[in-house]
Amino acid sequence: MIVPMKKVTLYALKREKEALLLSLQRCGELMVISTEDAQPQEGFAQSAEELARAQEALGFVYRSVGKRSMFTPRPEVEKQALLFVDPELEKLRDEVAELERKLSDNAARESALSAEAAAVAPWVELDVPVEELKNTRKVAVFTGSIAANLLPALTALAEERDSAVQLLGEGAEGRVLVLYAPKDRAEELLEAAKAVGYVPLMPPRVVGLPRARAEQLAAELDAVRKEREALTEAMKKLAEKRDELEILCDQRATEHERQSTPAMLTDYTFCLKGWTQADRTEVVQKAVESVTDAFVLSFEDPAEDETPPTVTKNSKLVAPFESITDMFSRPDPREVDPNPVMAPWYWLIFGMMMGDAGYGLLMALAFGLFLKIAKPRGDFRKLVKVLLFSSITTAFWGVMFGSYFGAEWFPPVLFVPLNEPVSTLILCMVIGALHIFSGIILSMVNCLRAGDWQAAIFDNLSWIILLTGIGFMFLEPLSQVGTYLAIFGAAVIVLTGGRANRGIKKITGGLLSLYGVTGQLSDILSYSRILALVLSSGVVAMVFNLLAGMVQGSVLGYIASVLIYVIGHVFNLAMGLLSAYVHASRLQYIEFFGKFYTGNGRPFVPMSVKAAHVDLK
Repeated sequence: MIVPMKKVTLYALKREKEALLLSLQRCGELMVISTEDAQPQEGFAQSAEELARAQEALGFVYRSVGKRSMFTPRPEVEKQALLFVDPELEKLRDEVAELERKLSDNAARESALSAEAAAVAPWVELDVPVEELKNTRKVAVFTGSIAANLLPALTALAEERDSAVQLLGEGAEGRVLVLYAPKDRAEELLEAAKAVGYVPLMPPRVVGLPRARAEQLAAELDAVRKEREALTEAMKKLAEKRDELEILCDQRATEHERQSTPAMLTDYTFCLKGWTQADRTEVVQKAVESVTDAFVLSFEDPAEDETPPTVTKNSKLVAPFESITDMFSRPDPREVDPNPVMAPWYWLIFGMMMGDAGYGLLMALAFGLFLKIAKPRGDFRKLVKVLLFSSITTAFWGVMFGSYFGAEWFPPVLFVPLNEPVSTLILCMVIGALHIFSGIILSMVNCLRAGDWQAAIFDNLSWIILLTGIGFMFLEPLSQVGTYLAIFGAAVIVLTGGRANRGIKKITGGLLSLYGVTGQLSDILSYSRILALVLSSGVVAMVFNLLAGMVQGSVLGYIASVLIYVIGHVFNLAMGLLSAYVHASRLQYIEFFGKFYTGNGRPFVPMSVKAAHVDLK
């Protein structure tokens, strides 16, 4: 059901604002809303900066050692521990930030040294200091490189021109060399050398022999790498305190939400406006009274032009299916909650699409263990519970269809879909019609709640009568009754469909309304997708069973057949779950919700303790 909401207005002294916000956050029952004159708290910018610093430190730890495994338990803390920031955890964050800075500097130094070492390496065979590589009175000195396959041409050219080539090491551009030429013919030789592939190259900017600098760089690189190893070890030790950093992030997130709460301020007072559940007003009032007795607190029903947030409360069996509805849209607070009706239909249709008792057992084991070990939270937990609950209907329909891992171990209670596809299609159509009728009935409820009984009867009940009559017409014993029902339903639609119009448009409007029967029948036909999924899943399972049986001729064959069984059925189960989830959701969103549901609600998000990384005790 949808919980009634109350609008909250609080006036109190400005000096008690922080304590009141803390108390309201602790109780977690007030969703503060922003107004035109409201503004965030003075510490908003600083809290955002501190939250970013904590998240950056935690992100660095995650990048260094990886995130927590889904099956690794989260730290458990008291709710009170997240309301205040622990200074010791701030010191830990600073240590991580400093270590990150040192590692970054270390990586930059190593990169620079490695680049310089790579530049010096081709010159280590040079037997004179770099600064002495300059022209003399009679000899011109050039440094450069050339591709290995062009080196013979350059050597021959140097011999012809009374010049000399000193070969050094291999560089990125080719073989590094020094070219000595008579000064009076230097330019001529240089042009000829360029023609055969010689490329001028500046020597490294070092003083002395390149060999000495290369040795010095190697020593510095060794020291930098040892420093990196030490920093990495320190990082591993700090990473063991990942839990503390996660707690700090939640503390900072809790503080930031409190600081970002919008409030209207005067010199001495402040005002908060928000929403709370109608049955939780006493909790909000006690949270305020625990701080001060100088306040004005009021609770009001929503005005006609106000749309409060939506809170739904359902049983433990229905609540997980709220995640399916929320993925489409939250209910509007003024309409009927679709979840109590949608949940059993989704449960039934999902199981029918899977339709295998063996798969139902596997689903129960897999999702039950996942809930117990991984302990997912929020909407993901609800989704896993939906799949766990659907294991029951999957096993039920498997017994009805006589399907046990794609094999017929026991006779079916109804029939085997692969043997009787027409009977299966009729069953799907019947389920589809009943599903759509339930949506139309909910539309009638919405109309009656709005005081529009004519729309409830003429625009909704008439369609149930018409569609029921059409269905009965295909059953020999009820065909005559079906004809009367169909004629009566059609007549009501034609006579009342244009009641809002005048003149001839009353009749034409009714005829246009009756044309909607094509859409209604098309919606019912959409449930044939249930047949398609039942058949496809059954055929794939049967194929893998046949493949496994074909190789069972020896010991190795039996081993191979086991692998085929496991891989094949796990694959078929995974694909079946994906298909059933998508198509069962589609039938809810299009065929079912399309009859009555408007949605457009917004979630109720009260100011509370933020526990994104930890579990609250």
